[in-house]
Amino acid sequence: MDEAYDRLKKSIVDGVYRPGQRLRALRVAQEFKISRTPVKEALVRLEQEGLLQREQGSGFVVRGLSVGEILNLYRVREVLEVEAAREAFPNLTPAALAAMREALDYADALLAQKLYADFLRASRRFHDLIAAQTHNTVLQEVLANLGSRFWSIGTIVVSRHPQRAQDIRRENHAILDALVGGDLKTIEKAVKAHVKGAASAVRLFIERETQHLFIVAA
Repeated sequence: MDEAYDRLKKSIVDGVYRPGQRLRALRVAQEFKISRTPVKEALVRLEQEGLLQREQGSGFVVRGLSVGEILNLYRVREVLEVEAAREAFPNLTPAALAAMREALDYADALLAQKLYADFLRASRRFHDLIAAQTHNTVLQEVLANLGSRFWSIGTIVVSRHPQRAQDIRRENHAILDALVGGDLKTIEKAVKAHVKGAASAVRLFIERETQHLFIVAA
């Protein structure tokens, strides 16, 4: 599925497939010269990330995101991730903190290899571990549903501006240090700094390279 997913996503991001264009698994499979099953799975995955919208009947449509919608996603993300840190705080254990550090160590190793998409996925795992400590299944589900969109937009930005990956690494380690330090205000500050950093990077990307992003006017 990864080949079909990677090629489809690149085609959307690069503007080969434009907002509003219809995509059907059979046609894409023929175009890519691969079987239809991995294409169907990739289409569903990209729908979950918010890049596609399912049509009535069959098929998908490339879904453009407005600048406002993208920035609103990051405003919502800040609220949710700060709340997750607050609720996780009283439940943190040495084992949970060790798992978080292991996730960041793994992410660091991927970054050293310039495997940016994998690095971002591993970094998302770190935030998932924080959410898991909230024991709040509703909050976890909301973050999980939005997480694929954050990851998808993040991969686009980092692919064009790899320095952002180094910033993410630094911000995530600051969050972990704050969690270990055990001061709630410091934790909240670190989480806010991370999300605001992501939002600023996306905003700058949109201003400079709108032609590369699935942007619509609305």
